Amino acid sequence: MSTQQEKVEKIEAFMKTWFTRFDQLDENSYFTQYLSDDVKMKFPGNDEFTGHEGFNNWFTESKNSMLGNTTHHVSDIKVTETSEDEFDIAFNVRYVAPMKQANIDMDVKEDWKMKWDNEKDQPVITEYIVS
Repeated sequence: MSTQQEKVEKIEAFMKTWFTRFDQLDENSYFTQYLSDDVKMKFPGNDEFTGHEGFNNWFTESKNSMLGNTTHHVSDIKVTETSEDEFDIAFNVRYVAPMKQANIDMDVKEDWKMKWDNEKDQPVITEYIVS
């Protein structure tokens, strides 16, 4: 198996764990270890923000608005290696969340940019755009 194929498989396995942890509303620190310091993030209904502090503020606020665990149904994952150890990932998500205001059930498109950290043998997300 080529190293690229191995990385694609590791990325897909990572994404599965990432969304499982997201659905369980895990600690912020689980997520920030996989986000670059200057990560760029955009979610529906929110302005774009950057960095770990931006993520922590957004995720803490989101968790405070939820009544329970969420569900991400991920499909159509396309992983493209744009240069060595750099990947574009595009996929669809059906996102279901019980919120205090109203339940959310929506289809979104996600576009990630990711680098592979060979020293730590783990992915680092540099851009995370949900539309």
